[in-house]
Amino acid sequence: MRRFLLIGLGVALPCIVNAQELTLKHSPELGVETVVPAGGEVYSFTRVYTLDGARLEADSGPGSYLRGRSISVGTELVSVGTKAAFKACVPIKGTFEPDGPCFLDDDGDGRFDRQATNDYNLAQRLKIPVPYSRLPISVYREDSLRRVFLFQGATQDSLRFSYREFSAGLARPAFTEELTIQLAEFPLMIQLKDIQLMVLRVDGMGMRYKVVRAN
Repeated sequence: MRRFLLIGLGVALPCIVNAQELTLKHSPELGVETVVPAGGEVYSFTRVYTLDGARLEADSGPGSYLRGRSISVGTELVSVGTKAAFKACVPIKGTFEPDGPCFLDDDGDGRFDRQATNDYNLAQRLKIPVPYSRLPISVYREDSLRRVFLFQGATQDSLRFSYREFSAGLARPAFTEELTIQLAEFPLMIQLKDIQLMVLRVDGMGMRYKVVRAN
């Protein structure tokens, strides 16, 4: 049975080695000038989870048994607990959950000696050991409740925005809100809920701005 470790924000991760950090990837990045057309997305963010892992530095052969399969050079692997010097598995896409194949370095020489179809089946010796590098790996995932700010255009005296919330990719009508900001001389500092924008210009191409702060 696989064991799981809960790491913040309700995310279930497998029993992995050296879980490191959770950060936010802003879009656009804070302080970067951006132009958004009417109807375009002003701001969103993605959660970035990072932990210790590995990367294959050569193609992996299928091993010495019929059920093995080749894995391409550059494939990133998630570290898992083991009695060997090091063990890492190919994760399910977009997660840290080990799926397989899994590789074991028995003597810690930087080369995988054995391969298994998954993280709990018996590992078989590889015909040719496969070199690997230890390095942090990341998974990007959107918040289960995604918040989106859209630029809806400008009038002679105001800027119009739409704030929406999405749950599992579906808009929630009860959480859709129209926002209007009074225009003043540019550059104009405005606050949309918990994000702060500096609006530099508005013309026929859209709104030029940068995100100053996002909580």
